[in-house]
Amino acid sequence: MPFCPACDRFYNPNTLDDGGDCPEGHHVADPEPPAEVPPVPWHFKLMLVFVVAYLGWRLVQLIGWLL
Repeated sequence: MPFCPACDRFYNPNTLDDGGDCPEGHHVADPEPPAEVPPVPWHFKLMLVFVVAYLGWRLVQLIGWLL
């Protein structure tokens, strides 16, 4: 968490501007490069397929029960 000694405050990295300056204009921290988003695991995609299939089947059973 960046600290600005001139303002005597801690700042959330989201409140700093693109250059790493506090709202008063003092340089606080160097901006960090954006983090890479890891790819979605294959087993998560497989789980989503099974969940959609299960809920689809339960919907078919509900429609059959209502009729």
